[in-house]
Amino acid sequence: MENSKKRLKKIGKIAIILLIAIGVVLLCIWLFPYVLSLKDEAVRTQFEAWINSLGIWGFFVMLAIQILQVIIAIIPGEPVEIIAGVLYGGLGGLCLCLLGILIGTAAIYFAVKKFGYPLVRKFVSEEQMGRFKFLSDAKRLETVTFLLFFIPGTPKDVLTYLVPLTDIRPLRFFLIATFARIPSIITSSFIGENLSKGNLWMTVAIFAIAGALGIGGILFNNYFLDRMNSKREKKGKNTRN
Repeated sequence: MENSKKRLKKIGKIAIILLIAIGVVLLCIWLFPYVLSLKDEAVRTQFEAWINSLGIWGFFVMLAIQILQVIIAIIPGEPVEIIAGVLYGGLGGLCLCLLGILIGTAAIYFAVKKFGYPLVRKFVSEEQMGRFKFLSDAKRLETVTFLLFFIPGTPKDVLTYLVPLTDIRPLRFFLIATFARIPSIITSSFIGENLSKGNLWMTVAIFAIAGALGIGGILFNNYFLDRMNSKREKKGKNTRN
């Protein structure tokens, strides 16, 4: 009798998890065209008003959008992060984005582990895959992964698809891919908060700092990738010889 009750409880929990997962997927599909349109400033203004009108449900809509932004790698993250900052403040927007990134990263990880390269090719170009080939045999993989997610200007959503192809452990990857993004997310969310308060000069200052860090990050990222790929090529030549 007790075993039957335990089974029923387990089935009930699984059913609830599945229903939540299905709900999130359906919400993401419904929101997809809206997320793409967030590149337009006028659309963003209208969207913020709509989210505010939803009350507490607006939080879950924004969470689904953040999850979708991670899953659909071509969608830029900055507009979503700025809107989150406008709606929920710098820290509130940061927490919402981190939660969405964590869920989206976990979904991608298990999907890639299940379907492998055929799935990755749908979201990542051959050129991008070539740039990150060194991940397959990189020493200190977790440290390299952290650096790539931490550096501003790196294609983090592309990396979210490529790193699961390596032997990195899931929990460590989820934590790295989520918390290493804090510096880049927090600048966008605080830009949003200051915009909502009308602090124009503070917004400009944060934007300028973020821009300088982004440019520096892109330059360092290119140097870092070239160095890692060069090391990989040398190692391959030595192995053949």
